Amino acid sequence: MSQTQKMLDYEADNWFQRNSQVLLPGKEMHLCSILNKVQITPQRILEVGCSNGHVLKSLKENFNCECYGIDPSSKAVEDGSENFPELNLKVGTAETLDFEDNFFDTIYLGFCLYLCERKDLFKIAYEVDRCLKDGGQVIVKDFYPPFPYKNPYTHGEDMFSYKMDHSKMFSWNPEYTTIYQEIFTHSGYEDVNNANERLAFTILRKLSEGSFPDNPYS
Repeated sequence: MSQTQKMLDYEADNWFQRNSQVLLPGKEMHLCSILNKVQITPQRILEVGCSNGHVLKSLKENFNCECYGIDPSSKAVEDGSENFPELNLKVGTAETLDFEDNFFDTIYLGFCLYLCERKDLFKIAYEVDRCLKDGGQVIVKDFYPPFPYKNPYTHGEDMFSYKMDHSKMFSWNPEYTTIYQEIFTHSGYEDVNNANERLAFTILRKLSEGSFPDNPYS
């Protein structure tokens, strides 16, 4: 069974049950602070790995934007849909985004890529690019070690936490430019040089104009 299927079948629900007491609006304001700092006002945002939508709720309150979210946990989506009906939440995974082309100006990959199947990363990058408007931004929050590696995932048998700079899924493409990055730690206390704790927020802007200039050698 794939890691994605395990998340859909049981682990995403288990994760939500373990963490539900702290998944409250206003608890996670880091993203709102960063968007204000870089003067980005999302109009229509998708969060991939949204849990019950607690981060989206804060974004809605701060930016009055249209908020959409997908998560593999049916329990999290049910909880969020009941408590935050103004959000558009549904069960789903990153490699298949059930939205129209160019639908969002902002897509937030919220600390979920480290649990995704490695073979699905190409699909995920394609789906994000397909759904993101030109001129929009993709935000990646995930582990940020000095080199790629994996650890056994504590809460799932034969599952792994894959740690790498996931912003490289987009930055190789000249249409994507990193406009902001902030490195911090998972718990907020450990040394930022501890690879197992090192995280980053990376914001990349998608802009097709000028990404492939005329041949300067012609």
